[in-house]
Amino acid sequence: MTSFNHYALGAVADWMHRGLTGLAPAAPGWRRVVIAPTPIDGVTSAATSHLSPYGRIAVAWEIRDGALELTADLPAASPARSACPAARRT
Repeated sequence: MTSFNHYALGAVADWMHRGLTGLAPAAPGWRRVVIAPTPIDGVTSAATSHLSPYGRIAVAWEIRDGALELTADLPAASPARSACPAARRT
């Protein structure tokens, strides 16, 4: 069993959620959400979800034909701000 409480592993998981998929809280308790994915070379898709006090928040993206396609599912009580970069062809 691996513990994500250990910094070395938790830091990677945090980067995957906040950096790669771009999902992060914009207000305490996930009241507001920011979605700003950071695609990297060799990765053509990513997805994550978080169970907030307001409900499930999910983000997925895929690079298809050179375009970044982003899908987000949010609870009605958690508005989001998104910042999508230009897709890089991998």
